[in-house]
Amino acid sequence: MKDIITVAKKELMSCFSDKMICMQIILLPFFMVFGYVLLMSSMMSDLTNKETKYKAYMVNAPASLTESLENLGCEDLGTGKAEDIKDGIKNKQYDMLVVFPEDFAPAEQGSTDLEDIEIWYNTEKNSSVMAYQRTSELLGALQPKAFTVNGDQDVKHDLGDPNRSQRMMLGMILPLMLLMAAFQVCSNLAAESIAGDKERGFLNTMLITPVKRRNIAAGKSLGIFAIAFMAGLSGFIGMALSIPRLEKAMQIQDVSYSAMEYLMLFLSTFTAVAVLASILLVISTLSKNVKQATTIAPIITITIMVCSFLTTMDSFAAAIEDLGIANNFIPAWNAIQNLKDIICLDYSTSNVLMSCGVNVVISLIAVFVVGKCFESEKIVNG
Repeated sequence: MKDIITVAKKELMSCFSDKMICMQIILLPFFMVFGYVLLMSSMMSDLTNKETKYKAYMVNAPASLTESLENLGCEDLGTGKAEDIKDGIKNKQYDMLVVFPEDFAPAEQGSTDLEDIEIWYNTEKNSSVMAYQRTSELLGALQPKAFTVNGDQDVKHDLGDPNRSQRMMLGMILPLMLLMAAFQVCSNLAAESIAGDKERGFLNTMLITPVKRRNIAAGKSLGIFAIAFMAGLSGFIGMALSIPRLEKAMQIQDVSYSAMEYLMLFLSTFTAVAVLASILLVISTLSKNVKQATTIAPIITITIMVCSFLTTMDSFAAAIEDLGIANNFIPAWNAIQNLKDIICLDYSTSNVLMSCGVNVVISLIAVFVVGKCFESEKIVNG
């Protein structure tokens, strides 16, 4: 055991003696998760903010519509300046111009002689597009109707969970960003730890020491696992801080995550990064050099991305459901599935614990495989 800890300390010292690598391990996962969510929440806030005011103008607006248009941020332009405002919209100085015909009056229902309202906007400017969409919705709601659909606003006709789609989006984004961040940290370090030592000839030097080869493999694995756990902790903190921000930005209501949910997220995160690190260790051990290890490893990235997106698709939901309990026995996949389910508040504690146990076992098996590979001269000599 002493030899294992000594080798692990050597691996950790080689990483933490470099300030840039140290910052990458501790800060990169946090900023990848939290920074991406900060950007996304800002975009969501802009899309859902009903109080946004625009640089918009109206001409010849009837008294019945003036107040509603003013609430959207439209100012009464008067006459003679419409062309200047159009130029301003084209140059992105203004957002919208609504021009009513003189003495505008809505036509009788069924009439074919309709007056045209012109709305000028610029698709190259987001606020201009949003102003156009909201004005179109306002005017469309005032058009004569032959009948209404769900006109009683006091009755809830949507029998599903209105926040389900938003939580599904959270379940797609956060696990993907978390595992991608952990992969970014572990990939190069795992490749350098074994394939790099193999390429530089340092591994052979270690193997002729009195230390057992399995202990060397276990020590290197322990060092990479420790780094992976640090990266996982950094990413988990970023995710924990991101969830309330995204809830607010996406206007998700009546949803609160308890200490149990965060505990389940914590366990799933740490066992997920353990599996990820163990896979990267096996790849590094079987690779001849760093270049080969870092070329093969991105396959893991693509697999994670595909799995993350598949878990949110309704068309794939039936296949996932058919697998049933088998989902818990697929490494990495089970972690993504559990993280998504926990964020969606649709998880089973027994499934989460079973998946975590499976991932721990898989990680130990991977360490055993690395140890067996170290006993093969063909593998350790590339």
